[in-house]
Amino acid sequence: MSIGQVESLDIVHVADHGIPNEEHIAIFVEQNCNLADFLLIIGLTGLEGQTTPVKDHMLWFGYEHVNEGDWIIVYTAAGSTRIQPAPDELKAPPGARVISIHWGKDHTIFQNRSLAPMIVEIGAIGLSAPPEPKFQGVSQKEKQPRLF
Repeated sequence: MSIGQVESLDIVHVADHGIPNEEHIAIFVEQNCNLADFLLIIGLTGLEGQTTPVKDHMLWFGYEHVNEGDWIIVYTAAGSTRIQPAPDELKAPPGARVISIHWGKDHTIFQNRSLAPMIVEIGAIGLSAPPEPKFQGVSQKEKQPRLF
């Protein structure tokens, strides 16, 4: 199996490991893209540098177009998404933004330094046919007459 490298988004670092409500992943946007095409997952790093995905840890970024020079900050805790102009200390291009997203975990993740964030670019998807709609209420025949 051949897997290409994600070029649009770059994980710069994980900061504040194990600190509740502070732990976050900093991601730099290298190329304009739609975040709907990407997932953030957790991987377990092996002794030889390989990383294996960990079960049941996935964040879909949602629909948001980002531009080269933007930053995405993913907090592992719960919270509300915020989009703000990039501060001067980031030396970002004019108009760059910082998009703060919250994963909604009820615990920190990266206190275990063997765990690492991974970005997956969605390349294809398979779906089952949706079920036929069925009435799920109480039919007229099953209704009890009103007592009062």
